[in-house]
Amino acid sequence: MTDLTRFPDPGPADLVMLEAEMLAQHPDANATVGVVLHLTGTVPDLTGLRAHVATRLAGLPCLTHLLTVDGPTARWSPARPDMTQHIRAQRVGGQPAALDTAVRAFLHEPWPDTAPAWRMVLLHGHVPDGFALLYLTQHTVQDGANVVTVLEALFGPPLLPGQSSLLARGLTPTARPPLRQVLRSTATLLRHMRRHHLWQSPAHPPTDQRHTVWTQAPTAWLRAAARAGGASTNDVFLTALADAIAEWAGTAWPGAAGVAIPVMVPVSLRTPEEVGVPGNRLFLTRIDLPGGTMPPGERLERTRVVTAALKSSDHKAVLRAALTRLPRSLFQRLVALSTAPGRLTVCASYLVVRHRLHYGDAAVHRIDPIICCPPGVPMAVAVMSYEDVASACFRIDKALPHAETLPARWHQALADLRATTPPATDVGPARTEPATAADATSLVRTLVTSLVQRSTTAAARRK
Repeated sequence: MTDLTRFPDPGPADLVMLEAEMLAQHPDANATVGVVLHLTGTVPDLTGLRAHVATRLAGLPCLTHLLTVDGPTARWSPARPDMTQHIRAQRVGGQPAALDTAVRAFLHEPWPDTAPAWRMVLLHGHVPDGFALLYLTQHTVQDGANVVTVLEALFGPPLLPGQSSLLARGLTPTARPPLRQVLRSTATLLRHMRRHHLWQSPAHPPTDQRHTVWTQAPTAWLRAAARAGGASTNDVFLTALADAIAEWAGTAWPGAAGVAIPVMVPVSLRTPEEVGVPGNRLFLTRIDLPGGTMPPGERLERTRVVTAALKSSDHKAVLRAALTRLPRSLFQRLVALSTAPGRLTVCASYLVVRHRLHYGDAAVHRIDPIICCPPGVPMAVAVMSYEDVASACFRIDKALPHAETLPARWHQALADLRATTPPATDVGPARTEPATAADATSLVRTLVTSLVQRSTTAAARRK
């Protein structure tokens, strides 16, 4: 069972998001994330919705705590939400873009310093036979797995902690990775620590203003392509994203044309014991997706090879050890290094909601994700797969020329992939340059030494 009263203080993964929010020069680049639930049915009573959420707060400490910082000390402080402030309603117009416009406006609202960072807005008037529930939070407090946990707790069937959709399967809080895996995983981290400078252009300096665009595709497209290529639906999502970026770069961004495309992917490390606990339980790790021009099936196979390590329980155990057991100062250095200029790149997240959601008699028929795109990040993309619809949210730096075409390019790439047959199986991963940066080498050597010492100490204790 989850201990809902005791959990670790905020860590570097949480604080880096707080720092990013403070550095943002425009509200487009803040750390607000969330979802839009689209429901079919009668618009509900606001008082009843507030009461419904209030009865479920006890199992969701991420809704009843806020991050407070006192000098060098950060902690999760309890704070009881005021339902009249956290949950409200707004009527929107019936124009085609009215709902999206309203959502974009809510993304700019700041978070109070004395209340938990979440809000829910009942949006209605945009369709005659339904309504939407906008749920927003701050990435400092809730990662993607926690957002899905909140949705399932509020609007899903009764679940045990281990039944939540986005837990790290086969991983325990005290998992001790074998020494060989520590070395292998650390070598992977080192290989991906090189600077790429792919998104730095004097002609197009980065800004904090973002395009925010949603697009949808049938989940059947992703499943069909995954089955045909012996891959996962996440592989299909990433393949289509790489295709879209490569095609766009050919005419709009020469620096990314014909080369591997570095992408940061969050690996969820949340265990059943941490369901609903505030903070981030993820490791943002880099992969290099195949760039350039190639057949869709070949790109999918190359992507499948690249993502293989992300699916390994042993690799996740190493990432979990780095997240939870490394000295804080060392992990802070790791985070600072990976987010330095020249290393920041596209972020891509894939989320699956496996349980049907509803509020009363109104059923959820689509979930639009909302991802954040912090300063220095050229683009962030999140896909949320629910029932028959995979909905994608693109947040794109407006400095990138013609980048508003990327969502449509991604959608077309998915359409091209759905009937793809698997290519030959001897295709290797996209070529990458060797890591030569001395700062990265020094840090990762320290990292592997620390992990090895802790792994061998644990083995000695077991004897």
